[in-house]
Amino acid sequence: MAMRLHSTLVIIILVCHAIPSVLASWGNVLYEYLRCFHDCRRKCDDVIYPGKLPLSLRIFGWTCLDECKYTCMHEITANDVANDRPIKQFYGKWPFVRFLGVQEPASTLFSILNGLGHILGWRAYRSVIPQNYKMYNVWKCYMLVNVNAWIWSTIFHTRDLNFTEKMDYFCATSLVLSSIFCFFVRAVGPESRWKCSVFGVIVLIMFCCHVGYLGFIKFDYGYNIKANVTIGIINMVGWLSWCLKNYNKQKYVWKCIFITITVFLLLGLEVFDFPPIWWTFDAHSLWHLGTVPLGYFWYRFLIDDSKYHIQQDVNKRQ
Repeated sequence: MAMRLHSTLVIIILVCHAIPSVLASWGNVLYEYLRCFHDCRRKCDDVIYPGKLPLSLRIFGWTCLDECKYTCMHEITANDVANDRPIKQFYGKWPFVRFLGVQEPASTLFSILNGLGHILGWRAYRSVIPQNYKMYNVWKCYMLVNVNAWIWSTIFHTRDLNFTEKMDYFCATSLVLSSIFCFFVRAVGPESRWKCSVFGVIVLIMFCCHVGYLGFIKFDYGYNIKANVTIGIINMVGWLSWCLKNYNKQKYVWKCIFITITVFLLLGLEVFDFPPIWWTFDAHSLWHLGTVPLGYFWYRFLIDDSKYHIQQDVNKRQ
């Protein structure tokens, strides 16, 4: 079902976040940048430092050193543009122009819209599907996991810090694993409570081990990518198989297939990354923009599937 949508989405979010760090951008190791940063940081303890940072920056935790990095990054970038040289990444990120202290305005806004898409989609779902439907709480929990993931995506793009980065990654992983759990429950049937419970415990243990390793042993970007791509592929194959198996009886699964193909096409935005347009819209932010309508459309699919599932139960009782 459309759970694969977010599984796929999360995979790409994770890959997009992690690849820059794995490859290590080189703008921040240039001599010109290091010299600029060194000269700037010496003024951080000076009362005349032009930082006396405004409230909009201090609210989001910007410090004098952060301001030095930001200022020097744009000085180097402006020089590159003036001399027709390629735009460089700094600390794994493109040189975005912040807005009121928000580090990546476009990705932040689109993350908010994705979260709202799930909230509105769920409101539409619960308005037509009764709460006694046996999959109701499963989808509700999944919605909450999604909203939580997009909240942390918003926070991370607002301010990229070590903690916000980890929370964004961890919550994205929780989204993929919860999608796998939902697939399993839908495939075997919520009536098989012991199977669903055992599988749920396994998924929870996997998540705890993953977070424990990254959070307390080694924050390994390469491992994080491999782990999430692996479980994401499993999830995608599972849902796609389910769609093809049930297509003749449940024509509405075309929505699931449509979402899958659309997400795959949007993947191109992440593969062919480029410097931000107007220093605001990079490939990753446009990826977030592209997934905004898909989230809400996914709940339309869930509504159709839930109605079909409910009708199946009614027919069995008659």
